[in-house]
Amino acid sequence: MAFTPANVLEEALLRAGSQDSARPEFYRRLLSSNLTVLGKFGDSMSIETVSNEQGNFHPIFTSEERVKDFMAAELPHFSIDARTLFENTRGAQFVINPASVGKILSADEIAWCLQAFPSTAIIVARPKIFPVKLVKALCVLFTSRSLIRAAHLVYVAREGVDQEAHPMIGLEADGDVPRLAQEIFVAAEAALPGTPIEVVYIDPQSELDPLQKHMLSVPPFYQRALPPH
Repeated sequence: MAFTPANVLEEALLRAGSQDSARPEFYRRLLSSNLTVLGKFGDSMSIETVSNEQGNFHPIFTSEERVKDFMAAELPHFSIDARTLFENTRGAQFVINPASVGKILSADEIAWCLQAFPSTAIIVARPKIFPVKLVKALCVLFTSRSLIRAAHLVYVAREGVDQEAHPMIGLEADGDVPRLAQEIFVAAEAALPGTPIEVVYIDPQSELDPLQKHMLSVPPFYQRALPPH
């Protein structure tokens, strides 16, 4: 099957299929990557299931190209980072890229993977060039999303995983708005094609981790205008 990798995760997936020594790198990249999942993610997460002679699996995809390989018609789907997905679906089985180059992930394999490759340290870095196009695109999007109060931007890299830092958007919002992440990913891909991006939600009223505290200390690039008195 002709297969042109669309990103570094797919390159790692190919190497892992033919080289045992490349599998640790694949697992690390998988757990630090955003995946596309068929289903809906609102107040709760609902994901699709496919079946074969080996059992029932949730299909997940490593890029939009792999989604198009699988679907003849558009189906609801969302983007989520792999570690969050797996930690919130313990006991489930997944199949990566069911219509292309991929692999099955059993529940035991996922549990081992989460234990063997714990969350890595995140390094906050300065961008070499400020992403003006990304910021403009997101400001246009946010002006029509009344839940968003403010948005902050930092660049991050996961130690031992990322060769270059990438944007992370911190959102202050009047409620849980996970579906907005998919819109942000679409806008980001149009503004900065091929650039990974992460989205985190910040509630100043809750207990914040050090990264969230740092993001709040960065002046927002977007702030919702207050209604006139």
